Amino acid sequence: MDLGGRGFLGAGRVEAATPPTLSLVATDGYITMPNRATPVYIFGFVQVDPTKTISELSSAYKGHAQHTAPTLDFKQEDDIKITLTNLGLVQRPDLTDSHTIHWHGFDIPSPLNDGVPEVSLAVPIGKQVTYFYRPHRAGTYMYHCHFEDVEHVQMGMTGVVFVRPTQDGTAKTFGGKTFTTFAYNDGDGSTGYDRHFAILLNEIEERQHDADRDIQEFIMTDYDPQFFTLNGRCYPQTVLPNDGNGTTSGIATANPNYGGNPDVSQPNSALIQVNPGDRALLRLANLGYQQHAMQLPGIPMHVIGQDASLLRNGGVDTSYWTNTLYLGPGEARDVLFDAPGYSAAQPSGSDARGNYNVYYFKNSDYRKLSNHGAAGPGGMMTEVRVYQNALPAQTVVGQSYA
Repeated sequence: MDLGGRGFLGAGRVEAATPPTLSLVATDGYITMPNRATPVYIFGFVQVDPTKTISELSSAYKGHAQHTAPTLDFKQEDDIKITLTNLGLVQRPDLTDSHTIHWHGFDIPSPLNDGVPEVSLAVPIGKQVTYFYRPHRAGTYMYHCHFEDVEHVQMGMTGVVFVRPTQDGTAKTFGGKTFTTFAYNDGDGSTGYDRHFAILLNEIEERQHDADRDIQEFIMTDYDPQFFTLNGRCYPQTVLPNDGNGTTSGIATANPNYGGNPDVSQPNSALIQVNPGDRALLRLANLGYQQHAMQLPGIPMHVIGQDASLLRNGGVDTSYWTNTLYLGPGEARDVLFDAPGYSAAQPSGSDARGNYNVYYFKNSDYRKLSNHGAAGPGGMMTEVRVYQNALPAQTVVGQSYA
C-alpha cells in the first residue's frame, strides 16, 4: 500500500520525494494485557489507505483501533498533510465524541491545525479533516487526541512522531565514526546514530477502560494504574516483533466486536536490537499521567535532546550522561548509547538471528515491573539485544528481526 509519505504502518516505512500525505482513522477496539482474563477496551488510531472512501474505511477498520498509534516519521521543512477520519465506536455507539490530532509540543503559527477543539478543528463521526504541518524544528514529539483529552489519552489515542533534521544525508565524523543520520542539526555529527527506536511510555488504568466499555463513570482522582506499558505492551510482549501486513507477533487479541477473531491491535515492538559498537538513538516519550524513571544497567545513557530541543546552549554542551532517566507526563527525551561488544560469558539468548547478549531497559520502580501482580518480570521493561552475528541495515525505525 503506497501511502505517499514517510509515516509508517506496522514495520513499513514509506519514502517519497513528494510531501508526505497520510490518513488515519479514529475508532475503538481491544488490546491484550498479561494476567487479565478479558481484553482491554480502547480508543485509538489506525493508518489507512488515503484513496479509500469513508464507507470503505468504516467497513474495514471500524472497531479495529490499535495502541499505540502508528509512529510517524517526517523530515524537517516537509509540508505534511494528515487526514483524520472519525469512524465512530462499535462498543459505544451512544458516545458521539469528535476526535482530533494534537501534535504535542509542536511550534505552530496558527491554532487552526493544532487539534485543540476549542480553537481548532475537531472531526465529528462520519467526517474527515485534513491537518497541515510544516515542522521547522527536528526532534521527538508525540501526538494524541485533544477532545476530552484526559479520557481519550488514557483510552489509547496516543503515538510518537519525530522529525529528522535537514542534516540527514550528509556525512559527518564524530568520535572516530562517520554517520549519515542524526537526531538534530548539530553541525559536528555529535548526535549521529546507526539505529533508532521510538518508544512511548504509558500506563493503563483498567477500571477506566472497563467503565467506558460498560457506560459507567470513573473518577480520575481514583487513578491507580495496574499496567505499565512500552509501545502499548507489557513485558514479555514488548520483545515480540512488530506486527504488520495482517500478521500477529503472538499478541492475538480476541476482539469481541468481531466474533472473538484475532486482531492486530498492538503492532509496535519495543525490542531494541543492535550490533556490537552500534550507536543507538532512543526516541522516548511519556503520555502517561505519572513520572517514570528508566534505567539501562550496564550501558551508560547520553541524553542529547529534551522536548524536541538539542541540549546545547549556544556553544555550551548541556547534554548529560546518566544511569537513571526521568520522564514526566508529556515529556520527550532523545538518548544515545553505544552498544558494548558481544561476549559469550554474558547472560544471553538466541533467536533466528543468532546469539545475543541481553541488557534490560526498565523502570526503576519494581512495582511497575509486574503484570497486575503476576509472578515473574513484566510491565515497563524491554530488552536491548547485542548480537554476535551482524544484523541487516535498519530501514525502519524500531525494526525488529526476530
